[in-house]
Amino acid sequence: MVARHVVSLLALAIVVGCRPGAVGGPAPGASSSENAVSEFLSAARAQDLQALSAVWGNDVSPARDRIQRQELERRLLIIMCHLRHDESRIAQRQAGAEGRTLQPVDLSQGTMRATTTFTTVRNTKSGRWFVENLDLTPLRGFCTQMPPPGGSRLPPS
Repeated sequence: MVARHVVSLLALAIVVGCRPGAVGGPAPGASSSENAVSEFLSAARAQDLQALSAVWGNDVSPARDRIQRQELERRLLIIMCHLRHDESRIAQRQAGAEGRTLQPVDLSQGTMRATTTFTTVRNTKSGRWFVENLDLTPLRGFCTQMPPPGGSRLPPS
């Protein structure tokens, strides 16, 4: 009887310990401004909302700690649509206001090309870097040029 409870507690500890953000788990944010942008782009390309939310935040906390889940997912889906890309190149970073870093990024999707700017910031508590903002305006064409589902068009009805 005691052994069964010990096994149950160990199983629970393993499940809780493997949760993202759990003690010993990967910390949200990135080790540098460039890594925050790179991880954000990779997560968007992989359509991984969890990974995207891990590097989106500000100098106080990750966005996922402040925004209700449904709203967070809605915003991340919009960002993900705009960040659809085949290739990316992160340019030389620039100093921004109040400790922020401006990170220009060149994106391409098929024949379309666009340059946008990511704003990153270092979290005051963890020291980790987060994407605080990005300019979606230059990327509108990336989101509006959605391929049809399955890669084919339906015949006219």
